[in-house]
Amino acid sequence: MDDPRANMEGNGLLGLGAPRVNWAKTPGRVPGFWLSVAGTILALPVPPAGFILAVISLMFSGKAFGVIPAKARGRGLNLTAIALAVVAILVSLVRVFA
Repeated sequence: MDDPRANMEGNGLLGLGAPRVNWAKTPGRVPGFWLSVAGTILALPVPPAGFILAVISLMFSGKAFGVIPAKARGRGLNLTAIALAVVAILVSLVRVFA
C-alpha cells in the first residue's frame, strides 16, 4: 500500500490521544436543573405545581444521571438538580398533608 494518507508516522495524530466526550450536552441535564429550581420555588406557595415540576425534573435528571459516568464533568449540576427535586417533593408533600 503506497497511499501517502495511510502514513501515520510523523503526522501528530497519535499524540492527540482519544477524543474527550462533552458530558455538558447530555439531554435532560440542564432542563432537569431548571425544572427543579422552579419546583423548589413553587413548592411553598403552590404545592401541587411544585410537586409536578419536581417529579418531571427528577425524571429528566435521573435519565441524565444514568448516562454521565462517575467523576465526569457536568455531573455536579445533575446531582444538585436531583437534590433540589427531592427537597421540592418533600416540601410539597408536607404542605399538602400538614
